[in-house]
Amino acid sequence: MPHPDDRRMTYIGATYIGNFTDKNLIFEVFDELNRYLAENGLPTRFVYLGKLEVGPGYLINIPVEGGQVKGYPLEAVIEALYARLLQEGQGEAGFPMRRIFGLTTFPLVSRNQYFHIYEKFLGFQQDILGMKIMVLSIKPFESPNKELMKARIFKGVLHELGHSFGLEHCPNECVMNPPSDMGEWDRRPLSYCPSCMRKLQGALLSELTFKGSPESGNGGQGR
Repeated sequence: MPHPDDRRMTYIGATYIGNFTDKNLIFEVFDELNRYLAENGLPTRFVYLGKLEVGPGYLINIPVEGGQVKGYPLEAVIEALYARLLQEGQGEAGFPMRRIFGLTTFPLVSRNQYFHIYEKFLGFQQDILGMKIMVLSIKPFESPNKELMKARIFKGVLHELGHSFGLEHCPNECVMNPPSDMGEWDRRPLSYCPSCMRKLQGALLSELTFKGSPESGNGGQGR
C-alpha cells in the first residue's frame, strides 16, 4: 500500500458499503489496482479505509417489475462518503486526500423530484467543495467466479477513475468504452487504451503541478 510521505502522489480513499460475503475480494481489487497504477507510472494510489457503515435505516424499498428490492438512496451514500473523506482530512499524519471511492453491493437509486419514480445508477460522481466523491454499485458484476467478478470490478473502478480526471467515453478497446451488456464488458481489456492513458497521465501531472505551485497555497501537501 502507498506511504503517506510520498507527496508527489494523488491519493484516493477506498471503502465499501454493504454486506460483502468476501471482504478480502475488495481489498484485493484495490491492491491490484495500485499495482496497475504503479506499473504504468500513474501518480495516484488508493488508500484502503475498510468498511463504511451506513445504517440500515437508510435502506429503502425500490419498486421493480414483479416486486421490490432494497437499495441505498444515492444522496445518503454520497453524504456518508463525504463525511468519511472529511474525517480522513482531519488526521495529522494521514494521506492528503481530496477523493474517495465507495463500492456498494446495493443498487444506487435517486428519487425523481418531480415524479414518483426512481432513477438507477451504476456509477456516480459528485464534486463537493473541491472534493470528488465516487461510488460504484457492483450488483451487476456479481458472479460465483471470484476472478471474473474481480476483473469486472477492477474495470469498473478504472472507468470511474478515468471520469474523475476528465476522461470521456472511448470507442477503442479500453475500460472507458461502456459496454452494451456484461458479456461485452468481460471482453474489455483490464486497461486504458494508449490514448486514454496519455490523457490520464497528463491530467494527473497537471493536478500535481497545481498542488505544488505557490498559487495553490498547498505547498505540495494536497490541502
